[in-house]
This record gives sequence, structure tokens and C-alpha cells, in this order.
Amino acid sequence: MTSNSSQAQVIYRNGSILTMEDSQPTAEAVAVTDGVILAVGDDVDVMNLRGAGTETIDLAGATLLPGFIDSHSHMVISSRKLASVAMESPPIGGITSIAGMQAALRAELARAPRRDDEWLVGWGYDHSGLAEGRHPDRDDLDQVATDIPIFLYHYSCHQAVVNSRGLEILGIDADMPDPEGGVIARKPGGQEPTGLLEETAMVSANLLAMRSLVEHADPMALVENAIDTYAAKGFTTVSECSARPGDVPLLQEMAQAGRLKLDVVAFPFYAFTPPEEVIELYRPDYDNHFRVGGLKLLLDGGSPGRTAYLRDPYHKQLPGEEGYRGYARVAQAEINDIVARCFKCDLPLIIHALGDAALDQCIAALNVGQYVAPGPDRRTQLIHLQQVQEDQYDRLRDLDVTLTFQVAHNYYFGDFHEEQIYGPARTARLNPIASALARGLSATIHHDSPVHPIDQLFLIWTVVNRLTRSDRVIGEGQRISVLEALKASTVDAAYQWREEDRKGSLAVGKLADFVLLDRNPLDIDPVEIKDIRVLETIKEGRTIYRAG
Repeated sequence: MTSNSSQAQVIYRNGSILTMEDSQPTAEAVAVTDGVILAVGDDVDVMNLRGAGTETIDLAGATLLPGFIDSHSHMVISSRKLASVAMESPPIGGITSIAGMQAALRAELARAPRRDDEWLVGWGYDHSGLAEGRHPDRDDLDQVATDIPIFLYHYSCHQAVVNSRGLEILGIDADMPDPEGGVIARKPGGQEPTGLLEETAMVSANLLAMRSLVEHADPMALVENAIDTYAAKGFTTVSECSARPGDVPLLQEMAQAGRLKLDVVAFPFYAFTPPEEVIELYRPDYDNHFRVGGLKLLLDGGSPGRTAYLRDPYHKQLPGEEGYRGYARVAQAEINDIVARCFKCDLPLIIHALGDAALDQCIAALNVGQYVAPGPDRRTQLIHLQQVQEDQYDRLRDLDVTLTFQVAHNYYFGDFHEEQIYGPARTARLNPIASALARGLSATIHHDSPVHPIDQLFLIWTVVNRLTRSDRVIGEGQRISVLEALKASTVDAAYQWREEDRKGSLAVGKLADFVLLDRNPLDIDPVEIKDIRVLETIKEGRTIYRAG
């Protein structure tokens, strides 16, 4: 198929070309002019579009497909993680004990001393990966320093630990009650804070710590570093799905300065920016590679940290618990109100609902919104969805929703979930994407960086194989095909961002956003997919990454 234009600037040929178009799944060549696809089809037909200045690129057997579209992550927040002290446990990092965490924090403090009000920030610890099998506490961090505040971010970004100086700055003591939608962890037998803060209890600490991270860094340079990481993994569109105060102005400034080399779509966080303000920022089209795509609403927390809101109790109850099933971060009446306000002004909405009880809240609110402000095209994106039950799928079919699953959990935490969090039966349904596709629902997959590493090919490997770190298959019935996983990473993600008319597949008139792989994912053993290399990433016909 070709457009009415007569001459190609660039032609790609002599490789495997996967279009993600059902009517033409593969092609022999693709022609590009002015950053837009001019033709896709047979080699002879496309080569007829050559002119005197046409560049012909020999793919040399490599595989070309649409650039990956990030259906949910936190690009700006990921950029700030680059300025923190790495706290990840294997297989991502090397921290295996609280002593190891303390050593890394001390080393950073020796390298760059802080003022008494300047936060030392560690990021990415996983209590389930530590020898002690617990969260660190204020006493552990006080052994590093008591004269400066320390903020230690859980990998999930739903919990954090601060030291005694941090608690002092925050005004958190034994007399402070838990905030609505959050928990201040207490020492056994009393009200003295341990330093562990959950959900809304850590909001103030988070803002102060993030401010300290960028105080001595160039925020634009940090964002550019993050963008380079995404580009190296084949992404041509990325998201900031929880924009905090200052993030949108920063990205707008970078866009106008020409410092965004791929598309960035941002969703301000409802706790800081109400729908009526976001609708003024919302844009369906990009301006110099940036747009605000809607509002983000957060209903519950994370599963390994036990703040996800479940219908049934956590599989293993900890000392002092009886029937604990997490908790709601937002009251139902407030959720109903936010959804209705978004629907009334036709503002796109994305909603974090990880546990099935949180999803019940979400479904109830969407029904309210649909009743008070019916609209023709909502596409409300529901995020994470680790536990979607069959009765919920039956109700979701009647709502205009899309779903995106945090499938990296199946590898990193499948074994832990089976033993501690969900138990065998519920873990078999962890991220039940096959059930969603069987019902005709739009479903994608995401890494949720900075929660998990930026790597879409690893996600494709995970959702196709459903292997855990112990090399076991959990939930074989929820496996999907390689082609379905590729579509979830491209054309289906474009649909969820309302960009299917210009992205996600190789079709005439769409942007020349490509990723070039060293092997065809459809032609190899699925267990090898995670080892595929990204050779090149192309945004609107321009190379933004090339492997060395």
C-alpha cells in the first residue's frame, strides 16, 4: 500500500518486517518520507518509489516493527531515581541485607555530605530480598546518620522509611494519627513510629526527598538520561503517569527547547492537580513531543508491601493481624466524585487499581460516572490489575475501559506471592491477561519504572512464558501468544493512549516510529525472547538510539 506522494526519502528492506496490521501482518519493505510511512508492502512495489536522493537501508536480516509504546510508567520519577543511592536486591542489584544498605548510604554520604535539612535518598529496596526478611526502620537508618534526614524508598513507591531526623522534620511522633488512606507503622506495644510510612503517610516526605534529589542536579539532564534508557530499549513513546507539581512545566520547557527526542505523555496526579485544572492542560496532540493526556487516580497500593486492597485476606497473616486484606487509599464517595468530574469535562482518566477490592471501587465509580455523564469514547485505563476476578470481567465488558497489567511481578514476585501474599490459587491468576483478551478487552503490559527495569522485551518474555525466578510456570492458562504480546506493546498501547490513528503499526500515513531487533520474536523459542537485542530505535524517521 502507498500514499499519493511519489518519492521515498528512505526505504527499509531485506529483513523481517512485522506490521501489527491484521490485513497485512508482514511486509518486504517500508518507505518513509518526512518522518511518515509512505508505503508498506512488496519489495518491488516499494522500491519503485526510489528517487535520486532516496537512501536504501539494508536490514541484513534483522527485524523491523513499530516502536514500543510505554503503556504505563513514570519517566520523570525514573529520572530522579538515577540521582539516588541504588538499593535494589538481586537479580536487579546487589543489596542483600540491611547492613549492605547502610554501607551504600554511608558511602554516598562520604562522597557528598548533606546539610542538616538535605535528604539522603536511597531507592528501590525490597524487604523480601533482604536477609533479615523485614523492612529497615528508623534505628537502622540512625546508624547511618542522625544529624541529616534519610529517606529510603521501597521499590514499589508505595512505602518509605525515614530516620529519626526525618521524622522530626516531618513532625511525625507518637501523638500523630494515621492519615486517611495511609499508615504510620508503630513499634510493638505502643505508638512510637518505626520510621516506616505507607501510602498517604509518606506524601510530605516524598516531596521533600525528591526536591533534595534535584537540588544539586540539572532536572533536564536527568530526564534526558531517562529518555536515553527508554530509547535504548526500543521505546518511541513514553509516559509519566503520576506527574507531580513542577513536572509538567519541566517537560513543557524541555519540549520547547527541543530536548525531548521521543514522545512523552503525562498524567498529573489527582492529589495535587484537580480535574478542572488538568482539562486546561489536556491536549490530544503533541507539541514538540509533549502533551498532557489526562488525570491519574490512585486507589490502593502494592502487593509485596501488603498495601494492595484485596477482597480476601492476605495468604499469610503477620503477627497481630487477623483477616488483614490491605486498605483503600481513597473513600468511595471521593472516587465517585473524581470520576464524575472527569467524565463531565471529557477528561481522559487512568486509574490505579491493583487489588480486586480496589477494582470493585473502580467499577462502582465508573458506573456512577457513566450514569451522570455518559460519553461516546472514555477508554478509561485501569492499571496493574493483579487480581481481576471472573465476575469483575463480566462487569468490565459493559464499561468503556482498557486494561494494562504489571506482568513483571510474575517473574520477580511469583514465588513470593504464592508463599506469602496471594497463595497458590490467586497467584495462578496473577495478572490474568489471557482472560481479558478472551473477552475482547483492550489489554497491554507495562514495567512501571522505576518499580521494575525498563525492558519491554523482558515483559514480552514474561507474559508469554509466565516463569518465576525459580524457573517455574505459574498460571499457564494465562499465557498469551508472542504476537498478542507484541501487539500489547505497540498497536494496543497506541489505542489506549488514543493515538492509534498515527502510531502502533506500520501503515501508510502513520509516524515512522520503528524498533530494529536482532531476531524475530515470532521465529525463535519463546524462552529466548528476553535475550533479543535492540539494534536501533527510530523516531519519525530519525535514529535516536543505535547499538554500539
